[in-house]
Amino acid sequence: MKNAYFESMYKEVRDYQEKKEAAKKQRSKLFDEEKYDEGTALMKAFEEENKFPYTDGAMKAYWAYQNMNYRGSDCFEVEDLPWPKDMKDFADTLREAGIDAITVTDQSTGLMDGIYGLSENGWKMGGLKTVTRKDDHRFGTDEPETKNGIEFTIA
Repeated sequence: MKNAYFESMYKEVRDYQEKKEAAKKQRSKLFDEEKYDEGTALMKAFEEENKFPYTDGAMKAYWAYQNMNYRGSDCFEVEDLPWPKDMKDFADTLREAGIDAITVTDQSTGLMDGIYGLSENGWKMGGLKTVTRKDDHRFGTDEPETKNGIEFTIA
């Protein structure tokens, strides 16, 4: 499933990373010339002038999108919920991307915090749902992997 919002996030992050890699190459040249203070200042200036374009919560939503596509999940699967401090940005990013339903397959010890966090940020817990990952096969078979989850929709 392609999503224009997440694809634009990818392009923006890729552009940021390319600029950062160019700055790192410049720093390496300066370090090779034993200009350590200049190299350090160059990277410090880069990071001050070029903030990473997205929050941790937004990136958690992006990686859920990427993982869902990589595995061929039959719905928007979230296997790894964000920390409570990042939940608002995560939920907002999903909404901005036009995602109105997710299936949480997270099995971490922080799952209950994640459920409450989603609820506090405008998501309603629905029923149980099994996700089928057509591109993720059970070990030793051609059968698609399945994961049990809980569906959430925008309240």
